Amino acid sequence: MAEFDRMTEKLVSELQAAYMFFEMYRAIEDEIPHHSKAMNKSKHFWSLTRNAHLEATRATLARIYDQDEKNLSVRSWLNKFKIDHLKDEYFQSNDLDSFCRKPLVAGEIDEDIKSVSDRDPLVKTLYIRHRHTEIAHLSLKNAQKGVSFFERYPLSRVEIQSLIDRAAELINKYSAHHSGKTYAMTTFHSKDYKYVFDKISGS
Repeated sequence: MAEFDRMTEKLVSELQAAYMFFEMYRAIEDEIPHHSKAMNKSKHFWSLTRNAHLEATRATLARIYDQDEKNLSVRSWLNKFKIDHLKDEYFQSNDLDSFCRKPLVAGEIDEDIKSVSDRDPLVKTLYIRHRHTEIAHLSLKNAQKGVSFFERYPLSRVEIQSLIDRAAELINKYSAHHSGKTYAMTTFHSKDYKYVFDKISGS
């Protein structure tokens, strides 16, 4: 039990990091039209900062959706849950249903595992096309051809956010059954970047 709880905490920590990295990336992009004059005075800094948050999001999300069962990922976590922790009582109603859980249905966990495998189009793009060619290592073939799979097979902001949210929803769904716990993906300090933008604008 403690082993699975440690796996859960580590995976949640990864998810929280992905959420916050991506939140910062989106925040910087969204603030550009409002602070362009001030940001243009240090374009190199802001470009690197923006890209660093996007790269951190991609790298963290690639770990979360890793397909190798030897590694901790939402897929391996779900498989571990299915093999070692799935109970008949999770398919029945109980007092927690009005709070953080609802009964599972037959075959639901198999569909959830499928949704985080590379059979899913978004996961395939992230893990096969992006991770294997530009995140974990650089494709020699693509470099020779001047090809970027980030550009050829882009993931939109909405799609990246949906991958983060999907993993969070699944972990919270099964954690609610396993331990009665659910996890927040952000913190009270997630908007502290606004202090920086207020300062560079003289507010």
